Amino acid sequence: MKEICKCADVFVQKCSIKDFALLKICLCAVGIMVGLSIPEKKRKWPLTAAGFVFVFSYILIMAKFVKICMDER
Repeated sequence: MKEICKCADVFVQKCSIKDFALLKICLCAVGIMVGLSIPEKKRKWPLTAAGFVFVFSYILIMAKFVKICMDER
């Protein structure tokens, strides 16, 4: 766990404003997916869009995080 926290600290130090914006977009998409209380018939498109945004932004964030963790080791 200490390794992950150390990597997270380095990640935050190396992040730019764009990375934090991407993180906020990712969290927003998760919030939309979790808090979606639209009737079943109309739920498909918002959930699909939020899912796509989440997966795309999560991959970009985690790619940078994994790269930093590998550099630290």
